[in-house]
Amino acid sequence: MELNPNLSSIITKPAPGLSEGTTICSEAIEIDHASGVYLWDSSGKRYIDMFSQTWSLPLGHNNRKVIEAVKKQLSKITHLRTAYSTKDKIELSHKIIELAPKGLVKVNFVLHGSLAVEGAMKLAINYYDDRDKILYLEDGFHGRTLATMGISWKLPESKFKNYFSNGIEVKKNLEDIEEKMRNHNPAGIVIELIQGNSGCNILDKELVQGIRKLCDKYNIVMIIDEIQTGFGCMGVNFLCSEYSVVPDIIVFGKAIGGGFPLAGTIYKEKYFLQSGDHSFTFAHNPVSLTAGLAYLKELKPVLDNAKKLSPLIIESLKNIEKKYSNLKNARCMGLKGAIDVLDDNGMPECKNADLIVSKLLKKGLIISNSRYRQLGNTLMFQPPLIMTQKQLIKAFIIFDSVLQEVYPSNNPENSSTKIFKDFIKFDFNFNKN
Repeated sequence: MELNPNLSSIITKPAPGLSEGTTICSEAIEIDHASGVYLWDSSGKRYIDMFSQTWSLPLGHNNRKVIEAVKKQLSKITHLRTAYSTKDKIELSHKIIELAPKGLVKVNFVLHGSLAVEGAMKLAINYYDDRDKILYLEDGFHGRTLATMGISWKLPESKFKNYFSNGIEVKKNLEDIEEKMRNHNPAGIVIELIQGNSGCNILDKELVQGIRKLCDKYNIVMIIDEIQTGFGCMGVNFLCSEYSVVPDIIVFGKAIGGGFPLAGTIYKEKYFLQSGDHSFTFAHNPVSLTAGLAYLKELKPVLDNAKKLSPLIIESLKNIEKKYSNLKNARCMGLKGAIDVLDDNGMPECKNADLIVSKLLKKGLIISNSRYRQLGNTLMFQPPLIMTQKQLIKAFIIFDSVLQEVYPSNNPENSSTKIFKDFIKFDFNFNKN
């Protein structure tokens, strides 16, 4: 991405290149500082981050303990090759293995999720002498490198399609999955338990458990991508535990770094990488590893907050669904909430989804829509674990006010729901502490 060096008009007019690839902002915003659930731009305007910077900050921005640990590490060493180790690297590895499902006893670190998924693919392929195909579920998303784009939902008419030769899409039914396992003899299958990027699709428990049985039957590596669900936002360390499934490989990322780049894989003893197979110059960055260790220590006391906030998210979304006929399919698991935007005929409406996100941004509330602009119709909410109930209700009041602008025919007095009435008594002056 080429950045425009002239940032003087960034707030009022997007600079070319700065908003490429975004799925959240409709305009480029220069952020000055952040703390907790809030961001401030250079003009002093405050934003509620109801998306935790794409699932990356369950503890909010600039957690004090994480920052303190990083500052100490900065005075020691900032870079080491992967062959070298530190006390924090060893301790973090042991801690992750301790938290992982039983039997997953190896850890490999990289700096971002796409590389972590590629590492899982390499582990699966390396286990066999004659297998190189990877199955993936329809609507799955696993990264933006060429390899991971090949096992993700596809952009229409993608120019990179010639590189997508080894990924084989399967439907979300066991019959199709078994047929393609038999026909293609793949090395592995990769799934998300909640398909975040394509619209917060929550997989059925029976489907996931059925995939585990098929992997055992056909000797296929089961990879669960928990980059968007691991270490906090679901109220557990790994969501696969809620599905009563132990995969062969778990991919993790995003949250674990506490705001610093960190990702990786956890896997069973029998899988391995040859020396140099998946080693990168900055993969085991000492600063990120220290941040990850500090993050896990800070995460434990607040994990249960998900149980308090999750019912409030789903209740708010269901109340919105009752009030607005164009918003349907309210759903939530852990702190991942979503609702779909439909047109008057019940079909996906991407334009209004984009409009709602843009209007919310102007009112100081950050959420996201699924896929890319003009491709997704799902509005997604994921507040950090540290968000208070009062802050959460404030966010949904703002959401409701934007929906009244987009769908003015709804009668707010007759259809307003109890949850908004109960909390309207709070004095929410948004730009005051």
